[in-house]
Amino acid sequence: MTPVAVQVALSVQQEIQSRIEEADRLRLIQVERARYEVNLAQRRYLRVDPSNRLVAGCLEADWNEKLQRLAEAQQQYECRRQADASMLNPQQRDRILALPTDFRQLWQDPNTPQRERKRMARLLVEDVTVIKNECFLVHVRFKGGATTTITAAVPKNAWQKRRTSAAVIAEIDGVAQ
Repeated sequence: MTPVAVQVALSVQQEIQSRIEEADRLRLIQVERARYEVNLAQRRYLRVDPSNRLVAGCLEADWNEKLQRLAEAQQQYECRRQADASMLNPQQRDRILALPTDFRQLWQDPNTPQRERKRMARLLVEDVTVIKNECFLVHVRFKGGATTTITAAVPKNAWQKRRTSAAVIAEIDGVAQ
């Protein structure tokens, strides 16, 4: 494997790891929010006058509901954390490192969704500059530092595509006279 291919594979692995960490952080925020709501409901319940049974009952039910949500959030957090931990096992790391050699096959696979192709392109391409003159001049800079320039013809407008050729018009004019 070339150094650029290794760098691309490592950047894919880092991207996956950062997404896992971001999802974990967001789930932890949900658990903290549920914990805060439980504490708030508990304080409300403890401040109510015991002689006011109706209010105390409602506040206790609210507190119990918040406790149940907290337990669910913590359980979901732990389940997802365990699933994420097993996501990048050694076999999958080897598959990620094999991506540069399998890239063309993966790209051309009809089962690969467009969003995955876009992600792959984002991981490879740093930026693209397009200059339009008589033709398109496209400068592509890749993550590894390599660059390439592509020249493409400017497509014709719809009226130019459907325009009848001068030879046909001349022949029609010749027949009409």
